[in-house]
Amino acid sequence: MSYKNAMGFTSIASMASGETLTAEVDLTQAYDKVLVGIPTMASGADVLFHIAAKSGGTYRQLYHEPIVSSTTPTKVQINSSVTQAYVPLSIMGARYIKVELSTAMTSTSAQFDIVGISL
Repeated sequence: MSYKNAMGFTSIASMASGETLTAEVDLTQAYDKVLVGIPTMASGADVLFHIAAKSGGTYRQLYHEPIVSSTTPTKVQINSSVTQAYVPLSIMGARYIKVELSTAMTSTSAQFDIVGISL
C-alpha cells in the first residue's frame, strides 16, 4: 500500500513512573492512521488507546471495526510482549490521542512516539 504524506508529524506521549494514562497528545491534524512506537516496557503492561475529535473532548477507547455486523468489536490492545516496535493503528480521522497501560509503569518512565499517516 502506498501512502500520501507517508510520514507526518511525530508526537510524543510520555508516561511517568506510577501512571497508567498519558496526557492528551495533539497530532496537529486529523489522521487516518498512526504508527505508534512501543518502547521497552518494564512493567509488562498491555497498551490501549483513547481518541477524541477535539482538545479536552470526550475520550473514547479505540476498538477494532467488526468484520461482520453481528460481531462484537474488540479493544485495540497491544500485548505486553511487543517491544521496540512500531505498530500501525487506524484512528479514523481523530486528531487527539491518549495512551493507556493496563498496569502502572513500575520503576521507569516510557515515551511513545506517534507518527501521523495520511492515506
